[in-house]
Amino acid sequence: MSNIIVVIIFILLILFLQIGIMPHIAISGAYPNLILISILCLSIIRDWKKVLPWTILGGLFLDFYSLLNILGISVIALLVVSYLVYFLSQNVFKKTTFFSLTSIFLVTLFIYNLLFVVVFKISDSGFNFSVSGFFIGIIYNFIFALPIFYLLKKYDAKFTKIQD
Repeated sequence: MSNIIVVIIFILLILFLQIGIMPHIAISGAYPNLILISILCLSIIRDWKKVLPWTILGGLFLDFYSLLNILGISVIALLVVSYLVYFLSQNVFKKTTFFSLTSIFLVTLFIYNLLFVVVFKISDSGFNFSVSGFFIGIIYNFIFALPIFYLLKKYDAKFTKIQD
């Protein structure tokens, strides 16, 4: 039972930080997306199919939380990058090294942001795109990705017991 409590506390902490703190540390309108980073990290640590429920719930939360999002785009984008992270970590970078993690995170963060730019441009939703904000968002998320990865990897046993 204590494992469930740990996971619930982790989820609540991520949601609290995402809503309450991250928007206040924005740089050029970009701030870390802890839900995205957590999904990417879990997709490296675990099989992406086991992370699928977390991915869908995280995407729905991001869709409902953001007023700019088109309903479903966060879910689709998270599903794409979650699978891409898993594919890269299993087939291209088989060893988890600093270089492999850096490459995986930078590629998938770029694709995640690019998906949003393309969808918002196609839908003409009034989304203001700036190249500097685009790359600042990638770098900002990357800075948080490595510590979160190692933290989640350390506590992977607790997640494994609950999801299996």
